[in-house]
Amino acid sequence: MKTDLSHATGLPLGLDGIELCFRPGIAPVKPAVRLAGDMKAIFHTPFAVEPKQALYYMYRGICRPEDAGLINRHGLRYDITVIAPALIGPEYVKTAGHYHVPAPGTNKSYPEVYEVLTGEAHYLLQYLNPETGVVEKATLVEAVAGDKVFIPPNYGHVTINPSNEVLVMANWVTAGFESLYDSIVRHKGAVYYEIQVQGAPTFVANSHYNYVPPLQRQLAQLYPKLGLVKEIPLYQAFLNNPELFRYLIQPELCPL
Repeated sequence: MKTDLSHATGLPLGLDGIELCFRPGIAPVKPAVRLAGDMKAIFHTPFAVEPKQALYYMYRGICRPEDAGLINRHGLRYDITVIAPALIGPEYVKTAGHYHVPAPGTNKSYPEVYEVLTGEAHYLLQYLNPETGVVEKATLVEAVAGDKVFIPPNYGHVTINPSNEVLVMANWVTAGFESLYDSIVRHKGAVYYEIQVQGAPTFVANSHYNYVPPLQRQLAQLYPKLGLVKEIPLYQAFLNNPELFRYLIQPELCPL
């Protein structure tokens, strides 16, 4: 099934099945592919994993050639991730989940912003107190096409595809740093697993954490102060006002 993503992204892009299509006017990007076997340790039911099953595709550093200089000067990177619909045992397919490193000279990690282009997404955010190393808060943000989701400093995050449709999402993030996966792997996943029970999604606490905070659920919000509104694609929002996105490389400027 082919899907036109040009309106959702503001870029000459499409989707053919689970493959991103690059049309004239934008340079193709080869995806990094995350296999189920790469993530076996973090699933609710590890023995259900098919090691060679491709779960999602990460296209990093997408841009029009004429925008590359502006994006590089602001130290950012625009990515698109395509997540196939699937169940791993009873668990909905998800990303590996990670934290970000702190910005130099601060105890605040780099934030990130996401946009759902097509499909449905559950963003599981968990706040890690940098002083105690304890996850003190867990929030599930439910988002659909056009919604933007803000990942604040010091939050780890996992994206879950809870539907039977392909999920395509975009993000802006600081370029040039490595995500931190160790804590998620050590705890065998995030603080909650989203599993299917009798055809309905259910959240199960991860017993590998000493403390699991209650899960707070909310719908995606608008963040006009951050340049994040539903009618403007995330890529275009940056081009319209790059200075609004400075908080992505200087988290101490984040107004939220």
